[in-house]
Amino acid sequence: MKISKILIPIFLLILLSFSLLHGQDKSPFKIDEKLIYSTNFGVVNAGTFTMSLEDGGEIMGHPCYLIKTTSRTNPVFDLVYKIRDETESYWDKDQFVVRKFIKRISEGSWKQYRIHYYFPEDTTYYYVTYKKGGQTKKQSTSLTDPQDTYTIIYWVRLQNLVVGDTLHLNISLDGDNHPVKLLVEKKEILNTIFGEKECFKITPIIPEVSQKRTSIVMDIWVTDDEYKIPVKLVIKIKYGNFTMSLKDAENTGLSTNN
Repeated sequence: MKISKILIPIFLLILLSFSLLHGQDKSPFKIDEKLIYSTNFGVVNAGTFTMSLEDGGEIMGHPCYLIKTTSRTNPVFDLVYKIRDETESYWDKDQFVVRKFIKRISEGSWKQYRIHYYFPEDTTYYYVTYKKGGQTKKQSTSLTDPQDTYTIIYWVRLQNLVVGDTLHLNISLDGDNHPVKLLVEKKEILNTIFGEKECFKITPIIPEVSQKRTSIVMDIWVTDDEYKIPVKLVIKIKYGNFTMSLKDAENTGLSTNN
């Protein structure tokens, strides 16, 4: 009888500990999530932006997510400025830092292929640029816990968002370092493919030295729920805004109205 009195509390404690650990493992996103956006330049539909999450295997012994993006202008906008961009981000599943970033740029007559290799442990990274005439390899020093253009979206989804709070992250890309602040500005009700959803609007506060490269970060609207799905993205450039509105989604955990 005495033994059972001792074992029962221990058993309950083990169950509670398991439950708490299981809860901590829950992620707002999962492998095979796919987000498809309609891209507008001002009021003109310009094309499609797609972002997907896959298993990226291991980079230098670190298990990684693979975040893929594609940007495509439609046939009409192709006549003005044709875009066929692709990126791949290998994002550490445990430390949530970028380990490798690939971008293939095809914008008008400008074409470039660039690979970044990150070593966050000693704040170094290498980037290799391939273009006509050969390749160029450079070494640079990164900020701590580096992110790239698109890992920041998934990093935001991991945060506990409270209106008025400021999030701090570091972007290291193309030889430049950008300590960025993201303001959780407010909540807004948006009409989304999931119905009307209350969303957090997150706005970048960009240092003056980085303002010439405003496309590094963007305004982000994520749903105020356990998934924090980015339903709207706005990139501000010199001649206007690119607005990306979520038009289709797969494996998000939420049901769409489509």
